[in-house]
Amino acid sequence: MFYPEKCTLCGTCIETCTWMGAGKDEAVSWQKAMIKGESSPALDRCITCFSCNERCPQGANPFDLHASLQEKFRKPFPSAVVDSFEAHYNFTGTLKEVPKAKRVMSACMYDKSHADIMQGRLYDLPVVGGKPFFCWGLFSHFGAGKTQKEHGLDLVNRLAMTGAEEVVCFHVDCYSMLATTLPDMGIDVPFRPVHLAEHLVEVLKANRQAIKPLNIAIAYQRPCASKHNPEMESVIDELFSLAGAERVKRTYDRGNSLCCSSLNLLFNRGDGQAEREKNILDAKEAGARCLVYFCPVCKDTLADTAARHGLPMVFLGDIARMAIGEIEQPV
Repeated sequence: MFYPEKCTLCGTCIETCTWMGAGKDEAVSWQKAMIKGESSPALDRCITCFSCNERCPQGANPFDLHASLQEKFRKPFPSAVVDSFEAHYNFTGTLKEVPKAKRVMSACMYDKSHADIMQGRLYDLPVVGGKPFFCWGLFSHFGAGKTQKEHGLDLVNRLAMTGAEEVVCFHVDCYSMLATTLPDMGIDVPFRPVHLAEHLVEVLKANRQAIKPLNIAIAYQRPCASKHNPEMESVIDELFSLAGAERVKRTYDRGNSLCCSSLNLLFNRGDGQAEREKNILDAKEAGARCLVYFCPVCKDTLADTAARHGLPMVFLGDIARMAIGEIEQPV
């Protein structure tokens, strides 16, 4: 949620945005207008990458303000578009059976669309997925908080049916929704959301004897939703360290990471090829031998550009699988 009492109108959130193209005076003026509940050019230029929350020096969460106003003024998408996406993802059937366990994994929709990256003994626990367990994180990009709140409560209730004390979130959006967005909306989450990297660290620590350090330099493609939980960066770093993967220091990482450009395409702001080139070349020039992704959308968006520059893309969980010898390193 936005904390107006913390906002000092420094303009950092908008002035430092990769996409806004605003100077200091514009940034302050736009933010003032939005605090008053008014529209501003920022609502049209924002591509909803959440970075401003992470960059705000006061922790005021300016993106949450922008998102609420995008919903109020129906920018960038009209209600009909949001309603169409809602109808597509909404589960209207009857949920007959769910596994019962103290720890389960929520796969969101990826057990259907990207089942190939959910293989191996690292994921040897009961899994729930499909439309009933869609996390609605996508709707943060639509300015559709009310839709998220309505269906997010259904998601929490369905996950609670498993009786789980802990829910491992296979997708980063699921974790940010359950750990931050829904609690901020006043929804009680009666289990502990577990970040996938946290789960993988636990499994690797329990199987230290099986680890053969990869000794590989990697670049990491931070997904947009990770900006909601920057504290998990240290857990991801721990995962890489356990696996013997060195995260290279590069320009477009951590607080300065670039969106994969899927949002450019979503908002019809150009094809994003220039951003993809800049991102991939930055990783290559920093000495990375592969680009590790967490969000499958990042992989789908960057794959062609990465392949053209000879940079294999590796799923975050596959780094752990390589370390225990389940799969081979990329050539």
